[in-house]
Amino acid sequence: MSFNPQTFLTVSKELMSGSTEAHYRSTINRAYYGAFGYIRNRLAIFVDHGSVHQAVISSLRRALSVQKRQAAARLEKLFEKRKEADYEHRREVKAHNCHFWIKEAEDIIKLFDQAEKANI
Repeated sequence: MSFNPQTFLTVSKELMSGSTEAHYRSTINRAYYGAFGYIRNRLAIFVDHGSVHQAVISSLRRALSVQKRQAAARLEKLFEKRKEADYEHRREVKAHNCHFWIKEAEDIIKLFDQAEKANI
């Protein structure tokens, strides 16, 4: 049985019931990995060297589809937020920001799926 990375979005929403900054930081992390993992698997991008994150974003950037290029830009912003949440401990993360990033991850997946449905 294979794992569906979109379930990370479910976990992200569950983490929002927590009330600590660790919950909020983990919420952003899981939201990113939900969108990233879903798209990476659909594009079948797996790399031995370098950043798989950048490989996915670059692949989307090179696409003919406007939706995929938009998804690339938004996924890159979410990637930066995920790194901030994971590593920049002096910056405070608040709950209201997490709701935005969960929705953003969902919207990135929708943009990608729209392009895939249109076969572009």
